[in-house]
Amino acid sequence: MANADAGDGDEVILDAPGFIRVYRSGRVERFLPVDFAPPSTDAATGVSSKDVAILPDACLLVRIYLPAPPSSGSYSGKLPVLVFFHGGGFCLGSAFDAAVHSHANRLAAAAGAIIVSVEYRLAPEHPVPALYRDAWTALQWVAAHSVGRGQEPWLTAHADLGRVHVGGESAGANIAHHAAMRAGREELGHGVKLSSLVMIHPYFLGGESSETDDMGVALLRELVRLWPVVCPGTSGCDDDPLINPMAEGAPNLASLGCRRVVVCVGGKDPMRGRGRLYCEKLKRSGWRGEVDDWEADGQGHGFHLSCPMSAEAEAQVRVIAEFLTYG
Repeated sequence: MANADAGDGDEVILDAPGFIRVYRSGRVERFLPVDFAPPSTDAATGVSSKDVAILPDACLLVRIYLPAPPSSGSYSGKLPVLVFFHGGGFCLGSAFDAAVHSHANRLAAAAGAIIVSVEYRLAPEHPVPALYRDAWTALQWVAAHSVGRGQEPWLTAHADLGRVHVGGESAGANIAHHAAMRAGREELGHGVKLSSLVMIHPYFLGGESSETDDMGVALLRELVRLWPVVCPGTSGCDDDPLINPMAEGAPNLASLGCRRVVVCVGGKDPMRGRGRLYCEKLKRSGWRGEVDDWEADGQGHGFHLSCPMSAEAEAQVRVIAEFLTYG
């Protein structure tokens, strides 16, 4: 915590240098500006994108990505759908950021899938669990296009709503997990069910950490300090199932509402141990699905955004694309 002078007597309750500063009054300063990329037809992949407001009053928007049709000029069948959530510690980032946009283009092209990238509300202005509700609303909106219904023509014309996947990176993977858990206890509607869960570098905290790198330890310490700011009233990272779904007393992972899961981690990601533990807990939970894991040796958290053309980033895209193709 900090008591830095805000110039107007407003107390600083969290100061993460270079990232975010939060004041007791509710004022927030973000130091990682979004590099906005407009929707377009991507020259490298041929993927087209557009923005749609699904709840304008609540500022809930999505960016939809449609792969280019084959050389024949038409699709041979309906396309799977991935509802995706960006990262940013629940308080930073955007679906419209250039790096996130570029990754979505590559993934849509590689998987031959429609991606619905959700611009959810950010904490602390909209504290957790508001973004979990946004995620569920976005999934229900997609499901409402079943059997050619709904208002979005790309979905009514091209989406196979028998193959709906949910996924995300970092905090977005956390959001995707909770959406899949909710799908295990509630109906999405219109007969639509989740097929699979894709988690890229999942943002889970709490429990014992095997992290030995000083920078990794420092990062985890800052994230632990951030959690009660974005989720007021939390019981803490060790036993709050929102940030630690492996905690004792957390809902049983056996109720996960999909039949396949893939978890991608980086070999130098301070949270890689939590991703591995998630896989182990899921396998032992009694859940009757299939879980795969994949590790990028020597890579850190979010490397696919900072080094998108690296061999490891391209390999990660291929792993996820293959998972979606055969799901």
